Amino acid sequence: MNKNDLTVIRGGAIGRPLPEQKFIDAYATNTRLMGVLVIYIRWKLSGELAERKGSRSLHQFFYIETTEEGIESYRGIYGEDGEELREAEQVMLGGLGADKVMLTMNEAAWLIQRYAELNKKFGTPLPDEVQDYAFVLERETGIDRAREERLFRMLCGKIDNDNQLINYFLMRYFAQDFYPVDMMSAVEIRHDLTGDLESSTLCLNEIREDKNDDGERVWLCESVVEEDRGHRIIVSELVLTGPKGAERRVERFSVHANFSISAAEAAMKLARPEFVTVYEIAGPVDNVLDELDERYAGALQNLTEGGKLYVSFMDDNRHVRANTYRLNDDVKEILYVTVEDQLVIGTYTLSGIRLLENKLMLSSVARQLIEVAKYEFKEQILYDYTLSYGGDFMRYVDEIMGFEPEDE
Repeated sequence: MNKNDLTVIRGGAIGRPLPEQKFIDAYATNTRLMGVLVIYIRWKLSGELAERKGSRSLHQFFYIETTEEGIESYRGIYGEDGEELREAEQVMLGGLGADKVMLTMNEAAWLIQRYAELNKKFGTPLPDEVQDYAFVLERETGIDRAREERLFRMLCGKIDNDNQLINYFLMRYFAQDFYPVDMMSAVEIRHDLTGDLESSTLCLNEIREDKNDDGERVWLCESVVEEDRGHRIIVSELVLTGPKGAERRVERFSVHANFSISAAEAAMKLARPEFVTVYEIAGPVDNVLDELDERYAGALQNLTEGGKLYVSFMDDNRHVRANTYRLNDDVKEILYVTVEDQLVIGTYTLSGIRLLENKLMLSSVARQLIEVAKYEFKEQILYDYTLSYGGDFMRYVDEIMGFEPEDE
C-alpha cells in the first residue's frame, strides 16, 4: 500500500480541543457536621485562557453553608502570590477549627455542584465571578452511593465520644439538615419530631447520662435553640447503639418538651463569665492595628462604626466533645481597637485573659498600651459593645450598669 493513499480522518478524541484547565489537587475541611465547610481546588491553565488571565494557575476557594445558603462565597486567585494565598486560606478557614481532607477532581467538582443546587433550592444567588468557576459546575462527574457515603464520612472527621455524636446529631437535626442526621442514625428516625420548629441554631446543650425504667442507658438533653421567632428550650432523649468506645450511632430519638422562652430567659440560660481588660493606646494607633493585622491574619476581622474587631478561634472543635456544649466555646479571644484610641480585649476564662495580656506585653506595641481597667462580668457584653457605637468602654459599662457619674 502506498502511504499517499492513506487519509487521516480527524474526529473523536483527536478532534476535541484540549481542556484549558488541568486539575492539580483539592481539599475540603472536615467540618461538615458544623454546617459549614471550605472546598479548595487548584488548576493549571493553558492556551487562550492562560494568555487572557496572564497566569498559568488558578486557586479556587468555596465557602459552603449547608442550611440556608449553599455556596456562600467564592474567591479565585490567579498566579502564585504566596502571601495572597495564605491570607485567603486564613480568612476562609480561620474560624473552622478544621483539618484538611484531600479530594479527587471528581469529588471536588461533585461537591461544588451539589452545594450549588442548594443555592437554587434556597433561592440564593451564586457568588460573583461565576464565569471563573462555571467550568466546575459543568464538569461531568460520577459518584455512586457508596463513594458518596465514604466522602461524607471523610468530611465529618472522627467522632471520638458519645457527647460529640449527640451534640452533632442535635445540631444538624434542629437545623433541619437531615442528610447528616440520617447518616448518624442506626435506623430511620422521623424528621418531624420538633413540630413546627424552623431551621434553628443550637446555642446550648446540656447532656446527662441516665437509665430509664427498663434499665436502658439513655442520654437526656436540655437544649436552647434560636430560630427567627426567638429562643426555645427542647428537652429530648437519645439511645445509642453498640458498646461504649465502638463506632456508635443514634438508635432512638424522642422529644419530651418544646417551648418558647423570653429574651430575658434566654439571656439567663446562655449567660457565662467574660473577662475584659482595657488599654489606652499612646502614640500612633496604626502601629497597634498593623501588629494585630499581622498577628490575627487568620481571625475574623470586621470594621464597625466604633472601631476594628478581631475574633480568633480555637484550633479545633473539641468543645463539641463536652457534656455542656456552647455555640461560642470555639471563640478564643476578642480584641477591639476603638475610634477613641482604646484597645479592649476579652476572653471567657481567667487563664485566657492572662495569656492574652502576656502576649500583648511581649509584642512590639507593648509600650503603647496603658492598662486602665479590668473587669469580670457574669455575662458577655464585649461583643454587644462592638455592635453599637458605645464610645469609651468604661463609660459604656457605667451606663449599662446604671451607675451615675459623680457630681463635679
